[in-house]
Amino acid sequence: MRMICQTGKGSTVGIIANPASGRDIRRLISAASGVTIAEKTSIVRRLCMGLKVAGIQTVYMYSDRAGIAGTLLRNKEHGEAVTGELWPEFELLDMPVEEKAIDTIRAVERMVELGVSVIIVLGGDGTHRLVANNCGAIPIIGLSTGTNNAFPHFYEATVAGMAAGLVAGGAVSLCEATRRNKVLRVEINGRCRDLALVDLCLTDDMWVGARAMWKPERVKEIFVTFAEADAIGLSSVAGFANPIPRDSGQGLHLTLCPPGEGMLTLCAPIAPGLLLPVGIAEMKIIRPHEIIPVTMDRGIVTLDGEREFAFRQEDEVHVWLDLDGPFTIDVPKVMHIAAERGMFTLPSAYISGGSVRPEGVE
Repeated sequence: MRMICQTGKGSTVGIIANPASGRDIRRLISAASGVTIAEKTSIVRRLCMGLKVAGIQTVYMYSDRAGIAGTLLRNKEHGEAVTGELWPEFELLDMPVEEKAIDTIRAVERMVELGVSVIIVLGGDGTHRLVANNCGAIPIIGLSTGTNNAFPHFYEATVAGMAAGLVAGGAVSLCEATRRNKVLRVEINGRCRDLALVDLCLTDDMWVGARAMWKPERVKEIFVTFAEADAIGLSSVAGFANPIPRDSGQGLHLTLCPPGEGMLTLCAPIAPGLLLPVGIAEMKIIRPHEIIPVTMDRGIVTLDGEREFAFRQEDEVHVWLDLDGPFTIDVPKVMHIAAERGMFTLPSAYISGGSVRPEGVE
């Protein structure tokens, strides 16, 4: 079948499919459902169908030990030979695999070196944070396959692949298709340590442990880039207290207290099926580049729901809101633009009996 559009020569797309997303400890203490390896494989397969029909010739992934990439290679061979599926070339990155977060970082760094035009991410907020911290100006399409997912969206993979292909090949321009996201940055002793896409929390724990954070009674402060009332996770506390849109030029800072004390108490969905009371003592709007010093003596910095690093009394810790975060592709907007410009319209020679037929089929 003819491609819907012809992309720029050499246009490539990277796919990060985190095999570990959606498998953290919050699955054991909540009613969260899982996204299996088989389903992640199916999602990537549908992404490839959409990418190919949009004219993308090459897709890069890394060879995970869970079997996503290996199964896709078999699916590609069978689909092309037996069912006539159209796939882009599927290239695996030459890199070590440790089944840790470093796999995502290495893969993104390699994709940047290879000059991919778009990176599609399957994972939760934590996976997207790792990609955003290393992808530079390459735009992201985020697909939600984690436990708590405030940053990525639930897009059908076929359509997401088409949108990615349209942007990667230049059929829809970056200025039309993308938006810039806010991030929270944290600095310790004058050195920027990391960023958060959704929420940065301070806890009074002094150990990283299982990493995932689900106990609001241990959280003392919450900083958010945006806060939606239909969110899941710690950012939902801010979303219930004072919603902050993604496209606004501000964030929110909450100081927590025991339920029943302070200015108000909320019942918030901390994880799927896990609703807990949270007390709020104070609430302040965060302005861009406003430096907020951390006054706690010691604790753990949690980024997008995962404990990352500790700080002590002798450390100087500052948090600020940066409006120049990663670019993301607005999938509905891209598809709307493409439809308006007739990019999905096929010549009548390819239509028979109201259905689209592969080229050469009688």
